[in-house]
Amino acid sequence: MATTPLSSEAGSSVTVETIRDARIGTRIAHPVLRTTVQQFLRAGAWVADRGDQPARLVFTVTRLSEKPAAILGTPRGVRREPMRFEHFDAEWLWSAPVADPRVDRDAALLYFHGGAFIAGGLNSYRRHTARLGALSELPVLTVDYRQLPDAHPNESLADALTAYRHLLDEGFPPEKIVVAGDSAGGGLALRLALTLRDLGLPLPVGLSVTSPWADFDSTAREAHPNARLDAVLPALGPDMVVRRGIAVDGVLDPNWSVVNHDFTGLPPIFVQVGSREMLLSDAYAVARRAEQAGVRLHLQIRPDAPHTLIHLGADLLADGRDAARDAAEFHRAMIGAAGTGRTAA
Repeated sequence: MATTPLSSEAGSSVTVETIRDARIGTRIAHPVLRTTVQQFLRAGAWVADRGDQPARLVFTVTRLSEKPAAILGTPRGVRREPMRFEHFDAEWLWSAPVADPRVDRDAALLYFHGGAFIAGGLNSYRRHTARLGALSELPVLTVDYRQLPDAHPNESLADALTAYRHLLDEGFPPEKIVVAGDSAGGGLALRLALTLRDLGLPLPVGLSVTSPWADFDSTAREAHPNARLDAVLPALGPDMVVRRGIAVDGVLDPNWSVVNHDFTGLPPIFVQVGSREMLLSDAYAVARRAEQAGVRLHLQIRPDAPHTLIHLGADLLADGRDAARDAAEFHRAMIGAAGTGRTAA
């Protein structure tokens, strides 16, 4: 592997790490996913793009796919405590030797799932968040924020803010909270941090995002070579969701996109992304914003890692387990640095 600054400018706050070649399992996953998952998503995106009513139908059906994921259950040895907020559900997950977060409010990982604001939830993400929490030695609060077609991403952000404020109200110190997420949830984690800063609320000690969907304008993403190489996301997918669900009366407010904000004052950020992902473009845009603001960011590029399966495929892919361990190492370092008064990235 190699680690280099993002740019040649002296004192760059951003480093880019390229991991060794992908293992055989990850390389095999690409053609399998391209001929199965991507084709399914491509068909759904095509139908949804026929009009507002077809889009609403597709978004609704996609959301319903979360219920059967309950069959995955809770991993052995993991304790689970469901929670209900006014507008959304959430759950605590933890396993020994981590203490019950309802009693010991020392530190926590706040997680926002991916799914393009139309899919994903507590059931489908439970194994991933439980693993990440165990490796991080932290309890995890996973948030099932409101999604399309019933709620705009601005309402998703309101739910994220509610969950974070809940942690503060419960006595979790912000310097012992790491906020994490993947894809849409990764972008949501970054939006939350920007919102906290603008509201003058205490920021978490670190941000950990995987393949963040950080730019709702698809122009740069569609111009990138990875628009044709991504094994999971069809090229028209993100843009369709934006046009049919996020834009209001055909207008996309640039303020909704993380990459259009000044990152000044944000805590250290850890970003993981696959080398052939469509959202590699977004990851680099986030890194450039961090560099402009002098925010410490470490961008880890994992060769051939499929979108979100960097972590979600950890049950099957050794590269996924390595990625989860790397993220957990960042989480532990941030929490440990806060305890000793040091700064880490």
